Amino acid sequence: MSKWHEPSDNCLICRGQQEVVVGIRERGPYERMHDYTRVLFCAACDVGELRAFSYDDFVVFGEEDDVMVWSAILASEDVGRLRSGFACTSPLNHECQCVQHVRAYDTSLSATKTLLPEYGPARHSPDGRTTVTVELVDGLAEFR
Repeated sequence: MSKWHEPSDNCLICRGQQEVVVGIRERGPYERMHDYTRVLFCAACDVGELRAFSYDDFVVFGEEDDVMVWSAILASEDVGRLRSGFACTSPLNHECQCVQHVRAYDTSLSATKTLLPEYGPARHSPDGRTTVTVELVDGLAEFR
């Protein structure tokens, strides 16, 4: 994977490195493909993020971007709820197929996230970003 397609977990506000709170699912990184869904938290800005990253070098030119990022803001209270209520002893294990990881992935897909533009300053800005919440339902954390 070229350096232009390396994922960045930098904060969208201060651009500092964020903590990975939950590794929901990941494939790769492979030479021509990498995608992941994870929850990040920036302690400096006291804000969390639900981020889905996709690099796909197999796309046809002009069909879609080869790198796409979807993002939603999580309030620090929701990140705290996720830390305390995530019903898996290995929250960073993106390969885990437990009920909690599956529920987190399924609800992250339906949670409204903002597709960031491929280029320009808006790609690294929280402006206009959707907000997602975390709820505990039947003992499992879900994104809403």
